[in-house]
Amino acid sequence: MDIADAIKRLIEPSVITFQSSSYLAGKVNKKAIKIDAERRSKQQRLHDRKPQLTPVKKSEHQGGMSITPWELLHTLGRATVLSGQGSSRALAQHWSCLKYITTLQSNYQGRMELSPDGQDPRYHRKSVQAEDLGIAFALAAALRIVQVRHPDYRFEVVDADVALEAGWALKGVEVRSRENTLLRPDYFLVGLKDGEPARLVTVECKGSHGKVDAQHVQLAKASAQVQAVVIGDADNGAAPPPSLLMATALASNGGIEVRILDPDGDGVLVVPGERTLSLNGPIEQFNELAGIPTKTLDGRDDARPGFYIPSQRSEWFSRVLARTSAASLLAFVGDRTAARALLTPRQQGRVGSEYTLPGTDALFDTGVELGGLSFVGTDHVFRFGSQRMEAFSGMLLGLHRLLAKKDLQGYQSALPQVLTAWAQRRHDAEADWGGVVAMDTDGAVLGLRPIGAGRQPLQYAGPR
Repeated sequence: MDIADAIKRLIEPSVITFQSSSYLAGKVNKKAIKIDAERRSKQQRLHDRKPQLTPVKKSEHQGGMSITPWELLHTLGRATVLSGQGSSRALAQHWSCLKYITTLQSNYQGRMELSPDGQDPRYHRKSVQAEDLGIAFALAAALRIVQVRHPDYRFEVVDADVALEAGWALKGVEVRSRENTLLRPDYFLVGLKDGEPARLVTVECKGSHGKVDAQHVQLAKASAQVQAVVIGDADNGAAPPPSLLMATALASNGGIEVRILDPDGDGVLVVPGERTLSLNGPIEQFNELAGIPTKTLDGRDDARPGFYIPSQRSEWFSRVLARTSAASLLAFVGDRTAARALLTPRQQGRVGSEYTLPGTDALFDTGVELGGLSFVGTDHVFRFGSQRMEAFSGMLLGLHRLLAKKDLQGYQSALPQVLTAWAQRRHDAEADWGGVVAMDTDGAVLGLRPIGAGRQPLQYAGPR
């Protein structure tokens, strides 16, 4: 396949089927009962699960979505940029989504499926592919569902591991109870609206090449993972946030399918008092002992595995989520220095050391003007067969300056105007770029083109 064909396929929309029904919920509940029985026979502690698994309303998902492979890969790249550790692997992490540029295609029915390259074990380990693409499809679907539910909010994706590390040690010698931290969701969706407390939705992302039964097992396990974060006062209505359980079937005969369940929850991060939340405040790193307060049958205090965020910590956690999201965006565009400045010491391990070996990192040193808008970020040239391609990830210069100054409130205020300007100039920007380029709802731009095409990038020396 040559570059032109690859780019054409990347921007061709096709349909992903959603399945969400009472029948699915029943099947998953049976699997959960079986898992509990197995744990009981081994004298292992039973996992707490969401008490009721329900389907997503048809009006909220419409049975599926139309999407391009490029939007999916953009979502994957943004979501996973902080998922690894160590600067020596930063370059591979930064561009990990690009290994899937020839993996997806549209079939004769207009449904998305794995391409021959995507099915070839010489190019893809099935387990890694299922995990990565499971994240991409799940988050793309979840974002569309929550946007229908809350049309006045803008939702950001936050890696749950990174956010939780601000308050709890999840790995290494600092972990005081590994059993209490092992179960946790993959991602938080954080809904923001001026003058309102943040909304929180947990998302668990699964992927599989197996039969339908495999997805039922995955969803049963997911029902325990999303139960492991609780918000509110222990004596007055503490509860897990709303959650979406996603299992993507990559090997279905009719194309890729996502099975979705929707356990209940209460996901508003209420800030105590009447004052308005400011996202620009500092965040303190805590070293909490993981555990969710409970009561024994005879009324004594107890705890179960998980992460408890009391009401008095709501403002702190809101800022943690906002800063973690902003750090992810900065890492995506290659500015690890500014990303580190927004994170707590324990979280900073996700973006590696301040010092890196030459050739091992993505450098924030590239600027390009597209559609009359000035972007800054990082670029990378790689081979596609015998041809060379250039990838660029960046953001509008003005947005970067706000985040580099830790002005998250200013970033949130400026973003709607940026998205409007991009929508008006998108076609001009695509012509200037000479390949495929897109901006997500956080303002992150990802572009791919043949080397030498379009307007050439300029050296960017950093903020002045």
